[in-house]
Amino acid sequence: MNNTVTALFRVDSAQHIGTGHVMRCLTLATLLRERGVSIIFISKPHKGHCLDEVRRAGFKVIELPVAESAKYEGSWCPHASWLGGTESFDAEQTLVSLQNVTLTEHVIVIVDHFSLTSKWHTTVKEALDAKIVVIDGLADRLLQCDVLIDPNLVLNPQEKWGGKIHNDTRLMIGPQYFPLREEFSCVSSTLRQSIKRLFVCFGGMDKDNATLFVCELLAKWNETLDEPVSVDVVIGRHHPHKQEIITFCEQHGIELHVQASNISSLMSQADLAIGGGGTISWERCMMALPTVILTIAQNQVAQAIALEAKGAAVYVGDFSKDCERLKEIKQRVINVLEDFKGSSSKLNVMSARALSVMDAYSHSQLWVDEIIS
Repeated sequence: MNNTVTALFRVDSAQHIGTGHVMRCLTLATLLRERGVSIIFISKPHKGHCLDEVRRAGFKVIELPVAESAKYEGSWCPHASWLGGTESFDAEQTLVSLQNVTLTEHVIVIVDHFSLTSKWHTTVKEALDAKIVVIDGLADRLLQCDVLIDPNLVLNPQEKWGGKIHNDTRLMIGPQYFPLREEFSCVSSTLRQSIKRLFVCFGGMDKDNATLFVCELLAKWNETLDEPVSVDVVIGRHHPHKQEIITFCEQHGIELHVQASNISSLMSQADLAIGGGGTISWERCMMALPTVILTIAQNQVAQAIALEAKGAAVYVGDFSKDCERLKEIKQRVINVLEDFKGSSSKLNVMSARALSVMDAYSHSQLWVDEIIS
């Protein structure tokens, strides 16, 4: 037990950010709580946030003020506009919010935010005498951390992170450091043989509505088949286009799951997934689920390309960037579906390669103990 440790999570969710950062932190927080660590989430209530999920899981949440975009101090990093205020003000407000909070002997600050840099890390580290753990896969800014968790496929860590972190930073690189939910340790993975059921999910938010785009093309594709495939679609409770998707799915016999609590079960029943290139990628790989990836944010593209290179997925394009080429993307998706429909061996091979991505993963997740040691 580590009841002398407090872990502070600085992470946000929103329509413009998505929910993946908060959800993976929620899983990590659960693992830490099981080890006796006290947990506090520090977050901003942006439009479309999912802090209700954090509270529902029994964690304390401190909300920071969201400033008007006009008050931003400039583009200090590529995702600066995500923050809802300046970086220095965010660090200041984080510390102010903790003034009346009794912290334990050892404090760990876990930062999962593309807007925060070494400036924020240093300010908070010195003020709290804390250990800084950063979860990041972009390597697009300077970081000041004791531990860096990059759960992506990285061929050359030194090339990616050289000059972005200190030489003594403890690196945790690869999908084996992704905090998978417990449900994925309870479901066995099987290699796929044929397409009878599809799993569609673009995360909890999907602001550009790639979900509906895929639902529409699948409905039309199903009309051409002698034996239509079943389709499960998963969206978050706060999806900005929820009602539109609900209506379409009801009209076309598509099974819709809102804020599903049985993702692993749905994946295990599916033969092929269609979705984004975010954090759900590792869950799909753990379930040996081949995937057609349609990225919905630029920061997903590199990972989609890496998964395709591993033979674990087929990358058909970026929905957010190629919205004017939707006919072309639609045809690519259909071509992949037809290809897999006509070749069980291709589906089987991709299924095996998806599972191999997680070869180094251990359900004991001993790396979590290293974070708090």
